[in-house]
Amino acid sequence: MVYLFFSSENTSRLRYVAKHIFNRLLQVDFEIITQKEIFQKQSGICINYSNENLNHGLQIVPQGLLNEKGVRSIKNLEQSVWQGLFYFFKQTQGDIPFDLFSASFYLLTSYEEYYPEKLDSHQRFPLEESLLYRNGVLEIPVIDRWANLLKLELEKRGYDVSVFGERQFRTICTFDIDHPYLYRNKGFIKNTGGLIRDVLQSKFSEVMNRIFVQLHQKTDPYFQTILNIEKYFQQGNRSYYLFILTAGNNQYDRSTIYPVRRFYNYIKSLQLPIIGLHPSYYTLLNNKQLIKEKNKLERILQRKITVNRQHFLRMQLPETFRVLQAAGFQEDFTLTFAQASGFRSGTAVPYFFYDLERDKETSLEIHPTIMMDTTLIHHLKLTPDEAFEKIKKLIDACRQSGGDYVSLWHNSNLAGRPEENPWIDVFIRTSEYA
Repeated sequence: MVYLFFSSENTSRLRYVAKHIFNRLLQVDFEIITQKEIFQKQSGICINYSNENLNHGLQIVPQGLLNEKGVRSIKNLEQSVWQGLFYFFKQTQGDIPFDLFSASFYLLTSYEEYYPEKLDSHQRFPLEESLLYRNGVLEIPVIDRWANLLKLELEKRGYDVSVFGERQFRTICTFDIDHPYLYRNKGFIKNTGGLIRDVLQSKFSEVMNRIFVQLHQKTDPYFQTILNIEKYFQQGNRSYYLFILTAGNNQYDRSTIYPVRRFYNYIKSLQLPIIGLHPSYYTLLNNKQLIKEKNKLERILQRKITVNRQHFLRMQLPETFRVLQAAGFQEDFTLTFAQASGFRSGTAVPYFFYDLERDKETSLEIHPTIMMDTTLIHHLKLTPDEAFEKIKKLIDACRQSGGDYVSLWHNSNLAGRPEENPWIDVFIRTSEYA
């Protein structure tokens, strides 16, 4: 048991962050004590989270954020390095040089995303404004590392840290199915236009593939990838996630225009994957459209859909997560940047959304996504070998934390034959490494 002394009666924020640090990361129970006399009688692991030097327990001096209510714009965070690791909310007193609890709360709640200076072209919080990105530590789960350093500091002071456990590392593969088909179910105009384009560009293998697929002589390559994914996971009898886009027919969604019965019947028959919704582009903050698409997918699959990932990773806080919770979702996998891999909220371990404006922990579980294939292929423009090395480092960072390595792949990026598409090999090698 860890005993935390906190003189404020408002303990909701400290309790929220303590759950993550102690329950999830360090695998130990904790108790918050608001009366000094009771705290000083405790003989277990004690942390004095106050400005007062009690000569009892390790002292962390509060910055003040956990005493507040609501959310405000915070500028000019004082930053430094402790034992080689970036930190902020620097404090000159106490046994560690910063307010670890406030810094962790700031990152877990995505506090900075409530007051962006601007939004990107898709109305998302921009990568360039990320505190972790600007300090070059986006690929380090800093909260997880801080928790481990806290454990070491407690051990140095003679506390029995054998009460701490170790969370088990997990690898979670997820797939966004934006396009179930490359050629099928696109309509006469699109298919004819594509055929003419391929002929003019002398892509004769594409021409033949397109014709054979339309004549049902070959399986559509994007759908074949979905079949291959299932075969791969059947080998180890392992689960995975499929996020299905069911609506939208515009430059961002590009959904098929006809009913895709074979695709839906196949998805419905699968036992291994957990099926989630991939809402269309314009569902951002549109609760009615989101519910409509959720109901459609539930009706097709005849099962409840409780897992979500936003298309184009479009999210705004707190509105997006409020809408998802109101729609009946229990888990969300949206949290990552399109342009960079890493730990957007500073951790590799899932946690629950905390609504800062309402000062309340919610029941919506957030799963940080660590790596997206499109990030490496299109935004960072890495070679397959470079991508493999980067992914290995991300996996190692998750494993060190006992966190979850959540990868995001697209069936469209894994289509074709392995000898023609090196990203299939990257997927297999990294999956085996994880």
